[in-house]
Amino acid sequence: MWKQLRSLLLVGTLVPFSIGIVIGVAHPVIAEDGAELNSEDSSSLPVPRLAELDQPATTIEEWLAQLATSVEVMGVSVNSTETGLEVILETVEEQLESPATSVVGNALIADIPNAVLVLPEGNEFQQANPIEGIALVSVTSLPDNRVRVAITGVDAPPTADLSVEASGLVLAVTPGTEVVETDEDAIQIVVTATRTEEEVQNVPRSVTVINRQQLQRQSTITNNLGDILGNLVPGFGPPNQADRFNAQSLRGREPAILIDGVPLQDRVSFNIQLRSIDPDAIERVEIVRGPSATYGQGAAGGIINIITRRPDDEPLSSTLSLGTSADLGLQGDSFAYDLGYTLSINEGKFDLLATFSGNVNNQFYDAEGDRIAPSNTTLDDRNSFNVLGKLGVDFTEDQRLQLTVNHLNENRELEYISDPAVDETPETEKARALFIGEQEFIGSNNPGQRNTVVNLNYSHRNLLGSQFQLQAYYQEIAGYSIAFDFRPDAIEQNFQRSQKWGGRLQFDTPISENASLLWGADYVNENDNTFARVSFDIDDYVNSGFRTLRAIDETNDVPPYDYNSLGLFAQLQWDLSQRWSLNGGARYEISKFLVDDYTSADGEPVEGGEVEFDDPVFNIGAIYNVSDAVSLFANFAQGFAAPDIFDALETTGPLVGSFEAGVEDIRAQKFDSYEIGVRGNWEQLQFSLAAFYNYSDLAGFLTAAPRGGVITRAPIRNYGVEATLDWQPVDNWQLGGIFSWTEGEFQDDEEDEFLPRSSFLVQPLKLGAYVDNQTTPGWRNRLQLLVVGSRDRAFEEDVDAVPIASYVTLDYISSINLGAGTLNIGIENLLNNQYQPVFQQLLSGFNDTSNIAAPGRRLSIRYSFTW
Repeated sequence: MWKQLRSLLLVGTLVPFSIGIVIGVAHPVIAEDGAELNSEDSSSLPVPRLAELDQPATTIEEWLAQLATSVEVMGVSVNSTETGLEVILETVEEQLESPATSVVGNALIADIPNAVLVLPEGNEFQQANPIEGIALVSVTSLPDNRVRVAITGVDAPPTADLSVEASGLVLAVTPGTEVVETDEDAIQIVVTATRTEEEVQNVPRSVTVINRQQLQRQSTITNNLGDILGNLVPGFGPPNQADRFNAQSLRGREPAILIDGVPLQDRVSFNIQLRSIDPDAIERVEIVRGPSATYGQGAAGGIINIITRRPDDEPLSSTLSLGTSADLGLQGDSFAYDLGYTLSINEGKFDLLATFSGNVNNQFYDAEGDRIAPSNTTLDDRNSFNVLGKLGVDFTEDQRLQLTVNHLNENRELEYISDPAVDETPETEKARALFIGEQEFIGSNNPGQRNTVVNLNYSHRNLLGSQFQLQAYYQEIAGYSIAFDFRPDAIEQNFQRSQKWGGRLQFDTPISENASLLWGADYVNENDNTFARVSFDIDDYVNSGFRTLRAIDETNDVPPYDYNSLGLFAQLQWDLSQRWSLNGGARYEISKFLVDDYTSADGEPVEGGEVEFDDPVFNIGAIYNVSDAVSLFANFAQGFAAPDIFDALETTGPLVGSFEAGVEDIRAQKFDSYEIGVRGNWEQLQFSLAAFYNYSDLAGFLTAAPRGGVITRAPIRNYGVEATLDWQPVDNWQLGGIFSWTEGEFQDDEEDEFLPRSSFLVQPLKLGAYVDNQTTPGWRNRLQLLVVGSRDRAFEEDVDAVPIASYVTLDYISSINLGAGTLNIGIENLLNNQYQPVFQQLLSGFNDTSNIAAPGRRLSIRYSFTW
């Protein structure tokens, strides 16, 4: 009884004394150079608090055991070794207990129980910068009879081997090295292009995610998103140095392009969706290859979902970037400039992001030093401005409302044209730029585009047991081409205006611990759409030296129409076991065209009408995890696309006389896609390999011609192989690449055989490789190689006008921490190869004014800093 009472009295005396020590102990803060900082200097450093780390005894027995068996540490010595240093805690005869270790920031912490410091110099030991890579070694007393050893690294926490000896404790310390961020970490990436958050290894199809870091580095050499995707995404066509993704299909079919889930496609388009937003406004891009029953019509080749920037975690931050680029000959008119500014506010339940980007492009020069002739799609002589605004409010932990607005305005003021004289010679010539002075458009607009997307999103994480999301959006687009010289017939300019609104509703409902059901509906309405051409006075054009373009007539190539589409879908995710998972679902799509009476392109009256298309589509996929690192996947998916309005126009006019008669036997496009693949993810190696095949009975595709084309309806099949590889053999080094080979064929009714599809639709083999080195903690370098193969099958069968020749490009990207910010340096086409992208090669088959080379070696410099 007396012993118990004495224990209680002892504990009652020590508890307040211990609390006083915890409150009163103050450890000096040491900077990286080892100097002691005062309280003002250290206010911004992430110093661990004792309250977060200490683990005092919780019972009387633990207190008495600690007091009864404390071992005295009589000395501390620090010695350098071949691999680092050695920290020795010396005792007289008693043996210390094994410490508990943890890591806090860059510090390795070892807490030794039942020990006290009895040092000649006091109850604390410190030594700053004992060796390179170690900022501080400290040994201090803690409450509850404990001793703490804290070893702080400069760039990263150190590691230590501990050995308890009769005369004390020995810590063999090795300095840590800075962890290099990899471009891709497939285990950590979360994909939302499948409409729910899923890790990549849980998606039974091929997926590529381009993160913010990759976008920033790639935009050093080009801010054209289509070219960035062409460099990094297998299955997507190679960079075409153009303002649209013509000749950049995804697995031989057109992809659905989204911004935060808002579909950008319409029934008639310049294919400029990838120019709808500046890379500075993008957080990441997610590419899911193959058709999707979840997203529905339009996603024949897959989904490209552009996710916009989000606010930082800091309450208030700003980022400013300044850049310039030029031909390495440094011609004065080759300089381009860009400016970007981002404001981020994050205050509890409220957050705001505003991003402003401006770009000015002047002239480009090819590898032979000649000024590149401008065309409808080249990137020269462009001024663009992009603004992204995002406002979010968290009503509760589960409910969020977010408004996003993105607006891009781009215009061209041309002082050069592609000299039409090159078409008058019998020999094949390279297009050449002809100076004419600034063109004046009278009764029409300068070439360019405007694109606005407004997106309102409400989400609830737990609505009736489901995760709920409701989205409403509006999009408006206007695009104007350059003037096309079709003399002696015409001088023409194409233009497009369209608007769209719609909504998406979905529930993600748990069915059991291992299964969930995603279900909902999508609706979209396109209206007041125009695709037309303006004719200009030929005499004014010629007499003014190709400068004056006075509009004299306007013709609708596509009549104004309304398009409505409703899709209902359900998708089941089921983890059958730790190794097997299943994903499958269905979608029912209903699409309707409404067209008023109009006059055809041939000048004949056409009676309008209403045409409806509907079809169900299904998909099912499975994943088998062979091990923690290797998984196999297989997928079957159907796609659906309403026929392009151009299809109807090809059959209307004087021979048909009505819109409904023209489309009565034109059905929607429906196709089946099959895919199998394998993924591997180890600590130093990641890879993927997939093969695919897709087929459609009655697809629609364009047979190209100089002034448009002819829609062909025939069975189509595409097939191919894709692979990715990333390897980190040692610290600071990464290497890898991508590979894709796609082939496509259509069935010829006359010969009853399959012929190769045009390279406008099926691009040649693509091989990309890179080597990346973190040269110093603040300096990173990358070389990336792109090989585009040849393709002549379509040319030999008279499908393409020219064969596709192979070419190679090499780019260099460097990032240097400089001052308060980062300096990015890029050299595009480092070897200064003279070549034509696939798209320009195809166009050159029609006339020499389109025989345009790619830019030669070009230097870009950009500096950005955040405060």
